[in-house]
Amino acid sequence: MIVKAEWPGYVMDILVKLGQEVEEEEPLMLLEGTDSGHTPFYINSPEAGKVRELLIEEGDFAAEDDDLVLLGEVEGE
Repeated sequence: MIVKAEWPGYVMDILVKLGQEVEEEEPLMLLEGTDSGHTPFYINSPEAGKVRELLIEEGDFAAEDDDLVLLGEVEGE
């Protein structure tokens, strides 16, 4: 499953590492919004899984619907 940006923003912090197992709703990264207040928001995992690939880097700009993280199944499930 590919996790996408819900809104545009700059990647402030990536909270997970490659190969890390995550739970549903666990924060994956923190973005700074492009609104006038530069409101920060989290991108949460839509389901439990394992981080297979990080598709963006800290400091990058993510447009709405850009691919951010590739999640896969945890081995043995």
